[in-house]
Amino acid sequence: MTCISCKTEFNTKFCPNCGEKSEIKKITLKTIFEDAISSITNMDKGFLYNLKTLFLNPKKISTDYILGKRKEILNPISFLILSVSIYLIVEDLLHIPKENTEIHNLPELYIGKIAYAMGKYIHVYLKYFWILSIIPLSISTQLIFRKYNFIEHLAINSFIIAQATIIGIVTFLILRIDLPINPFVYLSILWLVYQVFMTKKDKIETFFMSFAVLVIYILLLIIIGIGIGLIMV
Repeated sequence: MTCISCKTEFNTKFCPNCGEKSEIKKITLKTIFEDAISSITNMDKGFLYNLKTLFLNPKKISTDYILGKRKEILNPISFLILSVSIYLIVEDLLHIPKENTEIHNLPELYIGKIAYAMGKYIHVYLKYFWILSIIPLSISTQLIFRKYNFIEHLAINSFIIAQATIIGIVTFLILRIDLPINPFVYLSILWLVYQVFMTKKDKIETFFMSFAVLVIYILLLIIIGIGIGLIMV
């Protein structure tokens, strides 16, 4: 039998090269639904695999992905988008109100208008802001940890931001703290950066370097936020 995905010859239930099934099912609503559920609930592959591994061994999943061992791993960008989408769904289900106050109705203090414009823009366009926050985080990790190239840092930090978002969802349900200002999210980012870049010989040094990454990342987010506020005022 020839694999329809990679053209490898095999006689087993799954292709030994890419894992494609030998049995080709006709596409129906049932098969589409089953595949969708399986991709989310399978602990050995996909979303829950990412979630589990990032909790238990963040370094493994990031290293495996960079080395090309990606069979079980949900693409980091897809993982990030899915995590942020879940947060937005949860926020919507809980009917968190959005501010409608116009900027020109605020007090005349200019800095107050900038802060309000920044907060309003981030809240309205949270999905894009949070997904794109992998860029300042990647700038931060590459400045401090020079082990990988920038694209690899983007992949690693997509995993990190996605996992921190999941933690943000849990704490949001309990404490009602918005994602961009949730301290547990940033503590999660610190812990994940430390775990991913940790070396056995320099654990203390890696912790302080990870803390430096977090500080730079937050400063970059603040600068970006102020820039948005200045544009929106």
